[in-house]
Amino acid sequence: MHHAIFFDLGDTLVRTADTKQWEPGAKQALASLVAKGIQVGLLSNTRGLTRVQLAALLPPDFPWAQFTPALILLSSEVGVEKPKLGIFRKAISKSGLSAADCLYCSENLIETLAAQQTGMHAVRILPGELAAPATLAAIGA
Repeated sequence: MHHAIFFDLGDTLVRTADTKQWEPGAKQALASLVAKGIQVGLLSNTRGLTRVQLAALLPPDFPWAQFTPALILLSSEVGVEKPKLGIFRKAISKSGLSAADCLYCSENLIETLAAQQTGMHAVRILPGELAAPATLAAIGA
């Protein structure tokens, strides 16, 4: 079981083509994980956007409060982008857990491989797959 699960934003939780829309099953998966007491975080390349600018691009009901504040790592704030290993190492450090207790979820194969290089577990979730029972089981939702 993973004690901290980090998600990418675009094409994992929200649609990149229309970020005001959730990926199917994403909102429910987050709520399920939080209800189980699992810390959830974000690892996102935000291209210089502030949190306020980013929030304006997300669905209006995006649940910032469900994320553990220390586990929100936006590249515009931490100064390193995925797939560089530094952002994954920062996530592990901020979690206070071992890398093996952390899971990274993204549609991006290169990023999932980078997370694994740091000792994190990783699940590749293609757009639309977060609602699938097998995917939910893989992330513990």
